[in-house]
Amino acid sequence: MTLEPWQQRLVVEVDGWIDLDCCDKAIERLQPLLDDPATHSVAIGLRARALVALGRHTEALADIGILRAMDADPEWLDLTEAWCRKRTGNLDGAIRCMKDLLARDPRSAIGHFNLGCYLALAGRLEDALDEVSIACGMDETFRSHATDETDLDGLRGDPRFAALLRAGTERHD
Repeated sequence: MTLEPWQQRLVVEVDGWIDLDCCDKAIERLQPLLDDPATHSVAIGLRARALVALGRHTEALADIGILRAMDADPEWLDLTEAWCRKRTGNLDGAIRCMKDLLARDPRSAIGHFNLGCYLALAGRLEDALDEVSIACGMDETFRSHATDETDLDGLRGDPRFAALLRAGTERHD
């Protein structure tokens, strides 16, 4: 899609407001992009990002539904929808999103890690440990994330989880 110069400038401006954590300002500036069919999908994506940053997760979920019909990036949609579903108390929905992501891309370390987090919160600790282990095996950085991720607090008493975290530090000594 080729945008007019004014559209490109406005997209960059709105994106900048989001990056600066001035998401209300970003949303205020979106209307011309929302009104134009050429930029509507970009504007919905920007608005979804801003709404997530503002903690307006239910509204963001509505935009994510619209974006799914527009053929937007499915990984971003699954991760963002799961994030919002967790925060609206719908752990089953968050788990489903991560399973959908992993069905498309079983090598997504972040998909495995987030699925592990949501499973742990749902009390499915064995499955959670499996998913976090897979994520850490795919990408070492998830070991450090697991160390202080509060979603995984249910695993802290499991010696296998402690061993998983230690394995990462032992390799670097």
